[in-house]
Amino acid sequence: MIRALHEGLLPDGVKVSLVKLCAWFGVPRRRVCYKPVRTAPKVDLRFAEPIRAMIGETPSFGYRRVAFLPGFNKNTVQRIFQRKP
Repeated sequence: MIRALHEGLLPDGVKVSLVKLCAWFGVPRRRVCYKPVRTAPKVDLRFAEPIRAMIGETPSFGYRRVAFLPGFNKNTVQRIFQRKP
């Protein structure tokens, strides 16, 4: 909202800094300038192959059971389940 207002004022010849606009509206500047960055989840192939084989054999098993049987960490198994295709 603040960024759109800032860019809308520029063609009219009104130059107001982003810092001032944030101060006027009581919004932290960091919230306006922040861009979230997500990295792709990393999957280790030595864990992925046996887990995918087990999912293929028994698709009714959930991630907890698949993690329990070979003794893997459930977070690793869940990450592989989410990237199943």
